[in-house]
Amino acid sequence: MNNQDQKVTVVIDGNSVIYRAFFKAPPLTANNMPTGVIHVFLLVLEKLKKNPQVDNIIIVFDAKGKNHRHDMLESYKETRQSMPEDLIYQLNVLKEILPYTGYPIYCISGYEADDVIYTLTKDISTPLWVVTKDKDLYQLINDNVKIYDYQKDELIGRDEVYKKFGVYPELIADMLALSGDTSDNIPGVAGVGPKTAVNLLNEFGNLNSILDNIDNIKGKLKEKISQGKDLAILSRRLVELVYIDNMVSDKQDRDENKLKEFFEKYELKYHLAKLEEVTIENFLEIDVTPKSLEIGTVENPLIMVYIDNQIIICNSEYYNTYNGETVEYYYDIKSLIKNGIKIPHNAIDIQLISWLIDPDFGGLKKTKTETIGEFLYKLLTKKDEIISKLDTLNLHSLYYDMELPIAFILAKMETNGILLDKDNIKQVALELEQSITNELRNINNLSGIDMNPNSPKQLGVYLYDTLGLKGSKKNKSGYSTDEDSLKDLQINYPEHTAFLASILKYREVNKLYSTYSLNLLEYVGKDNRIHTDFKQTGTATGRLSSANPNMQNIPQRGEWAGLLRQSFIATEGYSLISFDYSQIELRILAHMSNDYNLIDAFKNNQDIHTLTAKSIFHLSDQEHITEDIRRVAKAVNFGILYGLSSFGLSRDTKVSQKEAKNFIEQYFNLYPKVKEFIDTTIETTKKNGFCTTIFGRKRFIHDILSRNMNIRTRAERMAINAPIQGSAADIIKISMIECDKYINTHNILAKILLQIHDELIFEVHDSIIDDFIKNIVKIMENVVQLQVPLVINYEYGKNWSDL
Repeated sequence: MNNQDQKVTVVIDGNSVIYRAFFKAPPLTANNMPTGVIHVFLLVLEKLKKNPQVDNIIIVFDAKGKNHRHDMLESYKETRQSMPEDLIYQLNVLKEILPYTGYPIYCISGYEADDVIYTLTKDISTPLWVVTKDKDLYQLINDNVKIYDYQKDELIGRDEVYKKFGVYPELIADMLALSGDTSDNIPGVAGVGPKTAVNLLNEFGNLNSILDNIDNIKGKLKEKISQGKDLAILSRRLVELVYIDNMVSDKQDRDENKLKEFFEKYELKYHLAKLEEVTIENFLEIDVTPKSLEIGTVENPLIMVYIDNQIIICNSEYYNTYNGETVEYYYDIKSLIKNGIKIPHNAIDIQLISWLIDPDFGGLKKTKTETIGEFLYKLLTKKDEIISKLDTLNLHSLYYDMELPIAFILAKMETNGILLDKDNIKQVALELEQSITNELRNINNLSGIDMNPNSPKQLGVYLYDTLGLKGSKKNKSGYSTDEDSLKDLQINYPEHTAFLASILKYREVNKLYSTYSLNLLEYVGKDNRIHTDFKQTGTATGRLSSANPNMQNIPQRGEWAGLLRQSFIATEGYSLISFDYSQIELRILAHMSNDYNLIDAFKNNQDIHTLTAKSIFHLSDQEHITEDIRRVAKAVNFGILYGLSSFGLSRDTKVSQKEAKNFIEQYFNLYPKVKEFIDTTIETTKKNGFCTTIFGRKRFIHDILSRNMNIRTRAERMAINAPIQGSAADIIKISMIECDKYINTHNILAKILLQIHDELIFEVHDSIIDDFIKNIVKIMENVVQLQVPLVINYEYGKNWSDL
């Protein structure tokens, strides 16, 4: 940013910020009502307040009801989706809280926030930053006014607007007048997209000049502009911002007592703590370079923290006070172990415990806006409350007997790593590049235009404007072009299947190239091994996740999977061995539902998918079960685990919704106790606020009582799946612990390298393969006794593809 000494006024487009926050906010609740957006909005204010350039902050919201633009076009914003019920609630709460922050707030009846912001840019002479994602407001940018992206800490000026849109700010309104804006139902000129609009403006200068020179426009475009002239003029008037005379804000003095009341009422604990800070000032400016201080006896218990790639030891008085005293608390023991710290086997890890007591929240973490000092203070002030909940929620055994031992094992696995054949991965990259080129050529031939398949905007214009298709779901910029949406379009518009399939294939291959070819070489250590980072606190169900790189996402099926997996190899004299639980989630469903047909099928080693296929298709003879029929049955079996609706099953299996609904009904006729289990689980979760695994792991389903049907239904699906997926995660973790004990106790020449959800991969000396397989299968099949047997499949070879 230029001129750091110059003070600025920040204007927040409130509606833009809350919509952006709604889809990314943490799942915070108070009295079963959401508060995540409120939390994020207050964090934005806090971040802006800390910026030394910011002198004043103004907040602007849209007023309810119609405005003067509805007089010009009755259907103005008619296509915009209604604000989600949970967001309306949080917006209303924010409007209660914000006046007590002391910031000026504008919400002018009969006008939109855009008009208020435009008026402020005219009335305020000092430099002004607008916090928004609304492209209408990019027309305001000039030497004095910038758009500010608070997440990236970036300012958007004239040059950035040109780079983004292809025109300068003064032509944004003209561009929208031509191309329209689906989010506001601004019509524009039919058949003219943003690219064409920009080309016209660059050729003729502005909208008026384009309309004056229609005869000089060539081809079909001339006809489109001629027919759409009146709509272009109307659209320009709709986009044009108006000045509001005698505008008055709602401003009152800051009232911290009132803020405290609200923060307590809505359980905004972080913001409450910020109000009550006193001793935190001791931590704000600490030197974060590790050092040793000569001090006397330390009375407060010490905590050892791994944060931002460094080790810090502190208590509530001192920073880096370690002189050999006993450390009582830790944060991120897995990383501490990897950095050579000897950790006791009964260690108290605040990171792990805070995640266990509310896994959706992800555990206590340092936020992007926090200094290390602020994070340490938060850690020290919250640790006692966090630890006390371990017993309150009956999670003591889960922590000490499962999660803590797993942290030690993960540290070893990450240190072990897996060997990469660098020459093979380079060859794979060349073949993927060629496939991308071929697919792009096919897409351009089918569409008749030069297209960037990675551009949702360009693809959306082609699908929904040029071809006139209707999408299945919308986002802020119009119909979505994500994978599910494209698959829905394949069902609804079979005549465009070839093009849509080509787009999906291009995306798949492009992702493989960018993520799993040459990119993998960046992660190779000096030992030629890849050392992934297993995230123990990365999911709400207890499953492990993986990053840098994500080894759990290496393709398993498809034409490229084998080539990619050949690149992961065993050390000379060793082999890779994979042990995989067979259909573990379906077996857990049988156990938890107590369904006699499911239990009987697993006990008698029947094929569950064939059994389900016979029922839903009314078949008596197994010979009539084709691959397609079995595929549908498999989709039904696994879909039930995830609470899949008839619409979702229809989309995944390409059958009609009526057929999909019938399949689900037939499934529950065959397995009636499963339906009973699902209904009971949902009701119990509503009553308790959480669901549990076989081993007592809890997931708090915050939205299960939401008044918004879509949000509540999604929460119910989570409540069904979490006990099953979580129990599977628990079983594989117990297996890891028992396998590690076996290797250590008998000094086996083997290492655990990877955990891929229901699968463990070991590197084992060739001389002991047979005995190792026999013993590990026995361990994994007997780690827990369910009503159905656990079954292990295994494979071994010199590279991962062999498995």
